[in-house]
Amino acid sequence: MTDRFLASWRRRARAALALAGSLAAAGALAAAPGDVRDTSFTLPDGERVLELAIDVPASARDAWNAFATTDGFRAWAAPVTRVDMRVGGEVETSYDPAAAIGAPTNIRNAILALVPERMFLMRNVQAPPKTPFDAPTFQKLVTVIVFTPLTPTTTRVTVQNPGFRDGPAYDGVYKFFQAGNAWTLMQLKERFETGPVDWAKKLAPAAAAPK
Repeated sequence: MTDRFLASWRRRARAALALAGSLAAAGALAAAPGDVRDTSFTLPDGERVLELAIDVPASARDAWNAFATTDGFRAWAAPVTRVDMRVGGEVETSYDPAAAIGAPTNIRNAILALVPERMFLMRNVQAPPKTPFDAPTFQKLVTVIVFTPLTPTTTRVTVQNPGFRDGPAYDGVYKFFQAGNAWTLMQLKERFETGPVDWAKKLAPAAAAPK
């Protein structure tokens, strides 16, 4: 990662924290599905930051490992998973249980920065061939996952996507991930409340379901 990129991200992070703090003080936290809080905001230059957060019943270490290890991520996020949590590593996933690691249809996110048990930053480098949003636009953005210990057994997990500008392509990505990130955070909380996902059961063909 270049010094310019790091400096830019630090400036955005400082602005995000300052503005988020002022919003919280004003009681302006918006409601999102379930226990997810939508604290999204717009920076002075017009850049939009999509920001969603949830409190999960897990230590910061356990919450981190749910993202940072292959077994931990597979336990709730996707049935096909490979996590190489290091700068220069990748998170590769597929919702198709028959997919193989390395397939061109998998989702791949490159790890650009991390502080163990505190945050990591990634950028999408491979999306499935057909997506309900503009993949090249999404690949201009980054995703930041922040872990904030609240108690020894409770952690706030925040997902940030800075970099949104005006235009229908950005609007489409924003709308998709506003819902998608909320769903992801709810899945994470459910994992710690009820245990790992049984993917064979969850992905069973609809034809096998009672009619």
